[in-house]
Amino acid sequence: MFKLLIKSVRSRLLPVSLVIITLMASMVLLLSIERIQKATEIGFNQSISGVDAIIGPRSSSLELVLYTVFHLGRPTNNITMKTIDDIRQRKDIEYLVPIALGDSHRGFRVIATEKDYFKYIKYSSDKSLSFSDGQAFNEISGAVIGADVAKKLDYQVGTKIHISHGSSQAVAKKHDDFSFEVTGVLEKTGTPIDQAVFVDLKGYELIHLGWQSGTKVFNLKQLDLSTLSQEELTPKTVTAAFVGLKSKLTLFRFAASVKKYPNEAISAVIPGIALSELWSMVGIVDQGFELLSWIIIVISLIAMVSLIISSIDNRKREMTIYRANGATPMYLSTLVVLEAVFIGLTAIIGAIVFVTLVTYLATQQLNLILGITPEFDWVSWNEAKVFAIILLAGILSSLVPAIIVFKKNLHHTLS
Repeated sequence: MFKLLIKSVRSRLLPVSLVIITLMASMVLLLSIERIQKATEIGFNQSISGVDAIIGPRSSSLELVLYTVFHLGRPTNNITMKTIDDIRQRKDIEYLVPIALGDSHRGFRVIATEKDYFKYIKYSSDKSLSFSDGQAFNEISGAVIGADVAKKLDYQVGTKIHISHGSSQAVAKKHDDFSFEVTGVLEKTGTPIDQAVFVDLKGYELIHLGWQSGTKVFNLKQLDLSTLSQEELTPKTVTAAFVGLKSKLTLFRFAASVKKYPNEAISAVIPGIALSELWSMVGIVDQGFELLSWIIIVISLIAMVSLIISSIDNRKREMTIYRANGATPMYLSTLVVLEAVFIGLTAIIGAIVFVTLVTYLATQQLNLILGITPEFDWVSWNEAKVFAIILLAGILSSLVPAIIVFKKNLHHTLS
């Protein structure tokens, strides 16, 4: 029967191929949306771990997470270092790491922070940052670069770099009067950390001493840097701060108390909750695309049934010969059902291969654009259920032409 099935399909290769391609395309659309959305969600959620809250100026919680963690957008305001120092004294805090944003280096975001950043910030659930070469900075002139920065710019330990004032490379002005030296290169993490340049907060404050309102007033080479006090190098403001608490149970109480801080309008954002807002907004769009995909699948199944029914009328002579050679109506009905199974399975296998390729390419693009590397499997349990539903629907749809074949007797076909 299977040899007969293959020969029958080959005789109608073009129309059968078109139905397979249509059905496969609809499954590709449906599964690509779901896969990329889930993989992106996993990649975003694993980009930063161990951080219970992000303290920043009072604004949109999602906006704060996007520009501090994923380097998307620009900071709206800063918070004073005095506020950071006050909060750092709280007994429920395990660590607090301030960061300052605003500058760049050849298109990569510069993050000014403290050495503790590399000790406490984690990724992918609970992985610690590690160095493929060198170590964290110990001097104000030290810099640490992410794996993508090192690869794209061909930097290594000992390379001297100048950072630019502003986050836009097109309009940025270089801090060319003070250079940082790369002291360490981070291992690849698959997160935005790979596309960042980290410098010491005091070094960051130093290069801005000669600037006012975005304009260089005097050159640092005119100063004797050894005469500067620690107080002069301590930043007056920072963009935000990553906070780790001693107990997760105190998280919501901590966030509520920070919001009531009397001396400055600040808030403590919980990254997980902020990202859930993002997925809830994206989910509405995804549902619309999923509905469209299911409609296309239904149309494809109707096209498959129409093909089989129309082919029956065109295959009267073929069916008559089968019957004359002893084929029973049940045999021919089974052949029709197997055609539908063949079309469905071929479309499913093609969709799996194509979706895997699409997901891989999307992963590469997400890594280039957002600095995140989502993970994906060949076929998940949910995807297997979708395939099973589509295959079952195809088999049930083929029962209509199968019944037509079953009811036709030999005398009717001969006439």
